[in-house]
Amino acid sequence: MDIYKNNNDHNSSNENRDDNDKEYNERNDNIIIKENYNVNNIEHLNINNSQDRQQCNNIKPVENSTTTTTTTTTTTTTTTGSTNLKSNEIHHNNNNNENANDNHGHPIPISDELILTVDVGTTNLRAIIFDRNLNIISKSIQTIPLMTDDNKPGYIEQDPDRLWEACKDAMREAIASSPAKHNIKMVKSIGITNQRSSFLTWRRDTGRPIHNLITWQDGRSGEICKNANNSLAVKGIHGATKFVHLFTGKPRYLAASQLDFSTAHSSTRLAWVLENLPEAKKAAKEEQMLFGTIDTWLLWNLTGGKEHATDYSNISATGLFDPFEMRLNSVVFYLFNIPTHIMPKIYDTSHHFGDCIPELFGHSIPITALCGDQQSAMFGECCFSEGDTKLTIGTGCFVNINTGNQARASRFGMYPLVGWKIKDEVTYLMEGKGMSAGTAIDWAQSFGMFNDPWETSAMASSVPHSQGVVFVPSFTGLAPPHNDPRARGLIIGMSPSTRKEHVVRALLESFGYRCKELVDAIHTDAYQSIRRVVADGGVCQNDFVMQFISDICGIHIDRAAHPEMTASGVCMLSGLEVGIWKNKEELASLRHSSKIFEPKMNKDIKRKLFKRWERAVKRSMYWSENSFAGEGDDGYLDSDDEKKLRNDHHQQQQTNNNNINGPTSQPPSPKIIATSPTITKSSPNPIPNKNN
Repeated sequence: MDIYKNNNDHNSSNENRDDNDKEYNERNDNIIIKENYNVNNIEHLNINNSQDRQQCNNIKPVENSTTTTTTTTTTTTTTTGSTNLKSNEIHHNNNNNENANDNHGHPIPISDELILTVDVGTTNLRAIIFDRNLNIISKSIQTIPLMTDDNKPGYIEQDPDRLWEACKDAMREAIASSPAKHNIKMVKSIGITNQRSSFLTWRRDTGRPIHNLITWQDGRSGEICKNANNSLAVKGIHGATKFVHLFTGKPRYLAASQLDFSTAHSSTRLAWVLENLPEAKKAAKEEQMLFGTIDTWLLWNLTGGKEHATDYSNISATGLFDPFEMRLNSVVFYLFNIPTHIMPKIYDTSHHFGDCIPELFGHSIPITALCGDQQSAMFGECCFSEGDTKLTIGTGCFVNINTGNQARASRFGMYPLVGWKIKDEVTYLMEGKGMSAGTAIDWAQSFGMFNDPWETSAMASSVPHSQGVVFVPSFTGLAPPHNDPRARGLIIGMSPSTRKEHVVRALLESFGYRCKELVDAIHTDAYQSIRRVVADGGVCQNDFVMQFISDICGIHIDRAAHPEMTASGVCMLSGLEVGIWKNKEELASLRHSSKIFEPKMNKDIKRKLFKRWERAVKRSMYWSENSFAGEGDDGYLDSDDEKKLRNDHHQQQQTNNNNINGPTSQPPSPKIIATSPTITKSSPNPIPNKNN
């Protein structure tokens, strides 16, 4: 059977790069504001007028949305009060000399071979131009607002036309701020990396979207997931594959025995589209419907509608692909009645996907790499060997391990992914997702525990321990190895002498405990030793957090120096295809560390701390009756009585508002949010270390 284990949480990583990107720009002295993009009206957002795209027509404006272009290769220092924030941005040359600038202040690349990358996060799109030493030559940023509708809980969308316009604008700005402005032929190739699992469908004949981009956070398919997971078909698959695995030992049958559909999967949201949107049904019947993740949509537009394709890393994160057999998962297509003719062609990660039309930049440039964001960052960290492990903590927490040329099944709900495919070489990853670090930081700040996330490191270090306080950041459930969507956040162990510094320390320590759970589970599932651990992401810039993770996990951690690991990864993949680099050994020499963390904690203390954490986790589990947090779960028990109380409370609030403002005849309008709900607004990088 073409089935495999699906994980609920493999997509949340997309927001981490947005946090890092904002920090990079706020710290850099050489920022040039090129233009203001203001979404003040529906026409500017260019949303299609078809009936199926009316979900977000009444959109509230977002203020101060800008395009930012950065050109730098130097180390900058910004002084805030008495504290220096140092940004070691670009020093990755094999010598110690800084690049010279031309008369316009642009860095002079070491050769005339440049690579243009597009990095699409949840709310930001970056175009970055690298040279062959991975120096950032220029960079442009565009905001892609998220759109929600108060009348449709769980809907989180983006405008695909705005995404395409942002891509063009950012690429043009990056080119205009680089030496390629005078010679576009210096740009040898284009690579695209992106948030995974977000998708849209469009018509083949017109190229027009059928609906908005449905993001990885969207929870509208909750009922479909619930029905599928409770169906006789899925239960039959579980039983049959458990039996087969018992006799064969093959990992794909172990994975299939744990098949569990989630709103995080493109497959379930695509099933919702085909069930609920008449225009989609019509296009599918006419064989004019095309499906694509973000990379596919951008490739289609860059090539003028000539290429409808994706790569193995992106398709493996949709829930539509069997990584064990390296083909589309026929069982999933059958269960959800999805036609296969809508799917893109699947190519290697490093591959000549097509050429952008010359009208865009004055010259046709080959597009030679597509890659999912976590896989791209893994490649950028040069995790090329089996056992290499990457830790990413920003808005979310991800642990990825290179499992070599074999896809591994997991007993803990980890997700087997294709890391990358280059010619005959396929590299697999096992991925585990922990907590939403950004949500926890946001929550603590909203309660006044600190004014700015910058303060958390000093607060945590000001006390010798958490005084027995444990913080379990399970705001929307616990991911592997617990796999409990009903778990909720918990603070336990407080006494009259507990200070907010103890709670903040417990909060930061919780990131380390979750990392240990993931590292231990992945180590067990992958049947191999962890060879080396590298770290990136906004929270990983905090020395307190990194040292605690090293202590509690008992591992050495190598923190990357490069500020753009995701973009640099797809840059490497693109450059390999056009011959800028010959092999991975050459690429490995370009990767540099900013700091190595070594475990220092006493083993007995470590064991006692982790036992206390495990006791707290058990108390947080099975609290909410709502298994699908993406459906607007608010932490209440979903009994009929609780629902009635909430409805009565909502009606009373409406009555109070009418008494104050007068009755209104229109329902609340849908709204745009410029940042993800889990991103801390006051600081783009949740808890970096000021003195780092």
